[in-house]
Amino acid sequence: VTYKSSVVILAQAWFGSQVQGAALWLRVADAWTTMSFAANLNKPKKHHVETDASAIAKQQKVDRERIRRLIITLGDDNKKIVGQIRGLAGALEDDVDLHGELLAETLLDCSKHIPLKTGIYAAWVAKMMDKHPSWAAALVPKVLGELQTALRTGQATVAQLLLQFVVSLGSYGALGLTSVLRLVKEVLELSDGLRPSKGGDLGAFLALASLLYLSPAARAKVPAGQVEVLLSQAGAYISSRDPGWKPLLRVLKSDDDLPDRLESLLLAVQSLQRADWNSQAILHVPGFEPSLDGRPGIPDLPSLGLSSEDIRRHKVRMHIPLMSSRFLSRQLDKDGADDHMMDHDRWILEDYILLIIDMFGRDVEECARQILKIPVLHPDFEAIAVETVFSQMLRLPSPPALPLFYSRLLEAFMEKQTSTKALIDRAYHALIDRASDLDDECVEVLAEAFAYHLMHNGYHSDWSPFTGENVTVQAQRFVRRAFDRLLRLSFHQNLMHRLPEAVQVYVPPEPLAANTLPVQGKREFSHMTSLIRIKEPDEHGVVSYCEQLQRELAKRRREQNDDLSGPEGKHEQHSAVGDEEGVDSPKRRRLEEASPDVPSKSELPAVGLQPHAQAIGDDTQTDGPKTLDGQGEVVKATKVEEDQKSEVSAEPWSLEAVVELFTVAVLQNGSKTPTHMNKILDGHARVFEKLRPSDEDEAHSFAKTIARCIFEFWRSSSQHLEITLDALLQRGILTPRSVVEHALSERGPQGCDSMAVRNIIDSVARKSLEHSQTVRVELALAKKVGKPEVLDSCRQQLDGAIHETAELFTLIFTGLVRNHQDFEDTDVLLRHVMLQRVLTVGRKYHMFIKPLLDAAESRVPGVAHNAEVAAVFQSLRTL
Repeated sequence: VTYKSSVVILAQAWFGSQVQGAALWLRVADAWTTMSFAANLNKPKKHHVETDASAIAKQQKVDRERIRRLIITLGDDNKKIVGQIRGLAGALEDDVDLHGELLAETLLDCSKHIPLKTGIYAAWVAKMMDKHPSWAAALVPKVLGELQTALRTGQATVAQLLLQFVVSLGSYGALGLTSVLRLVKEVLELSDGLRPSKGGDLGAFLALASLLYLSPAARAKVPAGQVEVLLSQAGAYISSRDPGWKPLLRVLKSDDDLPDRLESLLLAVQSLQRADWNSQAILHVPGFEPSLDGRPGIPDLPSLGLSSEDIRRHKVRMHIPLMSSRFLSRQLDKDGADDHMMDHDRWILEDYILLIIDMFGRDVEECARQILKIPVLHPDFEAIAVETVFSQMLRLPSPPALPLFYSRLLEAFMEKQTSTKALIDRAYHALIDRASDLDDECVEVLAEAFAYHLMHNGYHSDWSPFTGENVTVQAQRFVRRAFDRLLRLSFHQNLMHRLPEAVQVYVPPEPLAANTLPVQGKREFSHMTSLIRIKEPDEHGVVSYCEQLQRELAKRRREQNDDLSGPEGKHEQHSAVGDEEGVDSPKRRRLEEASPDVPSKSELPAVGLQPHAQAIGDDTQTDGPKTLDGQGEVVKATKVEEDQKSEVSAEPWSLEAVVELFTVAVLQNGSKTPTHMNKILDGHARVFEKLRPSDEDEAHSFAKTIARCIFEFWRSSSQHLEITLDALLQRGILTPRSVVEHALSERGPQGCDSMAVRNIIDSVARKSLEHSQTVRVELALAKKVGKPEVLDSCRQQLDGAIHETAELFTLIFTGLVRNHQDFEDTDVLLRHVMLQRVLTVGRKYHMFIKPLLDAAESRVPGVAHNAEVAAVFQSLRTL
């Protein structure tokens, strides 16, 4: 105020009665005052007057956060669970009236997503029911509604946790055991009349898994025979299943007696029954009394309202995996001790791990923390946990998550619990020692995980399986696969420095581009590389030079294809060719008239490679061409044309030779980084289009020539090979057919058994299937809109996509079968690998190519006359 008063007095003295000037000075005073107070750190803060409504809203927000935090953290400490339940019931007693809906929503969210605490939350609901029965009664229909939604949408994990929560409510007396078992029976009946491939396993699995959570007190009150009837009904369904598919999904081929998780679940429930329903893996909170009829005022569970027909109609599927392979704990079972984990406890422990991975898979650290805090005290706990994670990582036909996730999860185990490091190292070497017994797809996944493990542990490991005179062929193949992946995570010099000298022989060569190809030694190659530029690409100049190399084919090329630059570019190209043929072009006449000092075509000397490269290929010269007069005619363009003629050989080039020259030049100029390659391709993609023949067979040979050049150029770098092929496939320069044919016929460093070829074939197959699925979605949308013309177009596209997919997979199988026959007398290992690749491709994409698998003998050449290959296709039909 003092500042403002002083300024106002000065303003009046200066401006007199001029109000405008005074107002200006007042604005200056306001700014001055603001700056002065901003510099004062001790100025009093402005107090905002809160209204009653805003204060109430703020308090409610704080209360909601407090309620959610209390419910979510319930049971985090494994000690004094009963005291925690009583304390939370008392702390939230006064919040039921105002935040009852929030309590129910948070409880359901926690019950659906935290596998270790479904029983604890059920006990808390039973405790809350003592003083708030109406809130608990309103909760029951919400739980059933969530269960129905999960079953209709095929969310098997959510449905399993909700059903366990309901059974736990019955064990703690919140619900009547009679209604709970009736619900379990209705879930079991969802499997009636359904095959496993149609969702039949869902009901049997969920019902049996929920029975494990009956407490001993609850089981004692259930009338005799009720549980046995459920077990008998589930056993009848399981015995009706065809087990022919199980050998296809075994991680270790010698695990002949390994059951799937549904078969093992029935054995686990029977084991729990023999143990009088006592389990060390399930926490039953004491202090609660179950009853058959439930509590007064609490309604019974209504009917589920779903049948097996609903499961069929909603196309619900549940794929039951095999049990974890016991490559670690099998050795522990032979130590003579009698403290082995019971079958039901082992199944429950593995189920905990799988549920936690499913629910916490987005956070590796939290996932590892949840697994390690499972309340199971047993000497084999860590070994079973490591075994289960490895089995999930190697799960067939494909793991639920990427192998990198499981590798990171194992590394998190070692960071949080150091005693697991020795077990993880032992697990890797136990599997590597049995590499010949591993499925071929599992070998690839294990090699990727082992590479990450080496990098994370400073490249230290037990190298004895890969050194010495008795190293097996399978071990050598495995370590080469691992080092090939390790090279993508590190540098070649780093590997040669950090790895022991005894295993450096398995390290792939340094990933460099080829520089000794025959085409790279020709003088035309230097000229072509100078024409191909990232900045200001000259597509017309490149095409003109390619046509000059072909000479007599240039005219036919111009007739078959439109020029890149339209009529104007076509006229310029004709002029350039006309100069070559001795025709006096209008452009040449105008240029000579404009400057008589410029030498004629016959007087121009031949230009060497190095000066020409500086004139054309130097990207730093961006000032543009220099003109002779106002007409804008360019002497530099004339010089380029003359230089191109000087670089043309006497003999005409074939189209294949020209394509090879141009492709290798593009690869060399773009070999610095993938970004360089993409820019080069973007600037010269139309050159490939210009050179491509119109005949279908010739166009296929054209694409195979490009693919061959790429394989030869990147023969020492599988990663660059994959990236380059993918870039050309995306731009339509290469076709899937040409890539697959050449990849499977390759016999060099990037041969048919290389990681690059495997990845390329998988990438091409996935893209073909993705295209088919996209067309299916568009067809479904067209049906919804109801436009006949759009429907016809989508149906034609879908038919074409299905036909292309079938042809592509037929081509893949044909190449693999041919390789299997070619290696019959030369390489037994590669012959076996090709057979495994047939199995891997058919197993991975079975649901998309089932008609082709059923008719493989008639559609894939060589299958009908080869008993081994025919047996593989026969086994694929059992999936």
